[in-house]
Amino acid sequence: MVSSGVRETIKFLVQHKLIDAIVTTAGGVEEDLIKCLAPSYIGDFNLDGKTLRDKGMNRIGNLLIPNDNYCVFENWLMPILDTMLKEQKETGTVWTPSRIIARLGTDIDHEDSICYWAAKNHIPIFSPALTDGSLGDMMYFHSFRNPGLICDILQGNIVKYKFLVLYLDCRTRTDESHYANSIVPLC
Repeated sequence: MVSSGVRETIKFLVQHKLIDAIVTTAGGVEEDLIKCLAPSYIGDFNLDGKTLRDKGMNRIGNLLIPNDNYCVFENWLMPILDTMLKEQKETGTVWTPSRIIARLGTDIDHEDSICYWAAKNHIPIFSPALTDGSLGDMMYFHSFRNPGLICDILQGNIVKYKFLVLYLDCRTRTDESHYANSIVPLC
């Protein structure tokens, strides 16, 4: 949804604390961050993928992302992963997907970012498949250069489920037939 035109709406909701949590894909996280680091362009849904690739462009719907944007993202991300690994070794920090996203949101320090506002407002972003996509590729490549960083997806899911159970328990009664106002489960 970040790349489909509703990023500003989601950012507004997070910035103004109108939601309590986000569940997203890795793509939602990385595209939010990449848009803070380098420009993307409006194209057309019908542009030929091969022609675009030959020109060093990627297409997400009608959004065009230059290949170089992923290089900028990698250059920004790798030192953060180094620091996270150091913290893990020195303090025993358990890096769950939501904790990683909060760290990236803090480090992006850009008010156009959903991740920035979520970190600032202590709104968790859950992404059980955080290692999917470009972000996961970079974490994988980082493991060759500086091995040992652990992304504990199971612990992240435990935290997410406890959050949802506590949240829904506080917001609804068992005989109510509507969802809590800020979280809608997607089944």
